[in-house]
Amino acid sequence: MSVTVLDKCTGCGACIAACPLSALTLNTEFPHGFGRKKAVVNNDLCYNCGSCFHACLHQAIVFFPKEER
Repeated sequence: MSVTVLDKCTGCGACIAACPLSALTLNTEFPHGFGRKKAVVNNDLCYNCGSCFHACLHQAIVFFPKEER
């Protein structure tokens, strides 16, 4: 499985706080911290526990089989 963060992510950071492996980071649209913030997942670190999915209040995190991504 792969975790994907959808564009409806608000950058609130709830998923980042919930991840036990720190597999998510908060990136900005432009360099130097400017622009819209969005969570990004490192699927190499993620073991698909679902903590981020349950923490996301905006339903912006989805799981896909690796070949569908």
